[in-house]
Amino acid sequence: MKMHASQKGFSLITAIFILIVLATLGAYMVTVGGTNRATSSATLQGARAYQASRSGIDWSIYMITTAGNQMAAQNNCNNAINAKSFSLNVAGLNGFTINTLCSFTVHSQQGTNNVTVYSITSTATSGGSYGDLDFVQRRITATISPP
Repeated sequence: MKMHASQKGFSLITAIFILIVLATLGAYMVTVGGTNRATSSATLQGARAYQASRSGIDWSIYMITTAGNQMAAQNNCNNAINAKSFSLNVAGLNGFTINTLCSFTVHSQQGTNNVTVYSITSTATSGGSYGDLDFVQRRITATISPP
């Protein structure tokens, strides 16, 4: 088969073009894979932070509802729960710091005892400070009125 002068080197240009396209696709796939891993990790840490914050709410509700009487519950809200900070050392929630806040208001109803409404806020943080790559924080607020 006879080749014309204009056909020489055509297959080399095609091969180089295919290599560039495949290298670009490979780099894109590596980038997308890394982003998916980072997103999955952040989602998991966010769910853990939510559960850690929820544990602060549950602990606070326990402290209020098991106090025995309204005065003791108000005392727990002011002293035991308000501005309390503790760390969790259980599997899956290691490294989270929980901060709780509690406030209450007393409402009088005609013909019945006073009703106390408690507002509880729990904040869970992990991973350093705001702006760090592994920083995560969740805040939950609950309002309860025990009988």
